[in-house]
Amino acid sequence: MSLVALALLASLQAQEPTTTRVSVSDLLGHTPGDVAVILGAPTPADPSEAVRIVEGGRSVDIYPAKRFHRAWPEGGVCVTGFPEVPLAGEPDANPRAELMRRSRGWFVFEDGVLVAVHPDAPVPRRTDGNQPATREAVEALVFAPKPSSPMTVAMGRLPLSDGLSVLGRLPAPPADLSVTSLCAPVVHQGAPQRDIGMDVIWGMVGLTVLPFVPFQMAEESRADREGGALLDSVEPGSVLPGGVEAFVRRRRGVRVYRDAVDPGFAVIAVKLGNGADNIPDIGLLGVRDDRVVWEVRREVGQQGLGPLVCRDAENRPSDDRPGCTAYGNLTL
Repeated sequence: MSLVALALLASLQAQEPTTTRVSVSDLLGHTPGDVAVILGAPTPADPSEAVRIVEGGRSVDIYPAKRFHRAWPEGGVCVTGFPEVPLAGEPDANPRAELMRRSRGWFVFEDGVLVAVHPDAPVPRRTDGNQPATREAVEALVFAPKPSSPMTVAMGRLPLSDGLSVLGRLPAPPADLSVTSLCAPVVHQGAPQRDIGMDVIWGMVGLTVLPFVPFQMAEESRADREGGALLDSVEPGSVLPGGVEAFVRRRRGVRVYRDAVDPGFAVIAVKLGNGADNIPDIGLLGVRDDRVVWEVRREVGQQGLGPLVCRDAENRPSDDRPGCTAYGNLTL
């Protein structure tokens, strides 16, 4: 759990939360837009946020559960998750912390309507919360093996190489599964004290960075325009004209990934602009024998497919593949 999340949960410890519970059975058969409205998600669902898989005459969209979390009210915070998923060990005294551990999962839509919700395994509770954070401890945590993901057939393999077979690996949901939100106001502890030294430091950073902003914005615009046009030229189910290599030839900000175990499958990563943050977004195409099987129009970390490209056989972050950082982030 992040430090920000822990701080928010601590500020809510003494607050009586408002609970909203929606049974998954009541969501089945609804469109992504309907589900977002029913659950109080912040904005209408956009198909570009899903992994779209087209195979064998079927069309399936997989959204991360986070996409449908309840929007935070003004002056408050909400935690959304699946309380029916069992946890190992003793429960936490803070119900919001326990719900946050159960917040991950996938919403599966077929032919435009919800057919299943699959909660992911709960995040293990940290047992060293009272230990001081050292650089060595943080690095050990960052570079430790990650839990296996149903989005790959095996650790270290490219994501979704077997297309719709991923549906058989998604965790089975409890029969009475619900999407539940706990919302409460945030208690403010007064105005923070200004640090003049930090103001000076950020001012110096600004003087260093600002001259390059116009060039960076121009590059982002180019990447979004050219990368977006490339993604617009194909769709799941279509065959790449001339094959994978011809499709990406002499294009900036595009990489092709294959692995020795399954060379007939490729992931094409396409650089886009920064979108809603300061990190360039990436579009991803999964291609089997030159046919596009799946697509993510804008991977912004919610799906987690980019980091899966940057894992080794032990599921540790790895820079073995081009464009991967030592911390397991995919960049182009």
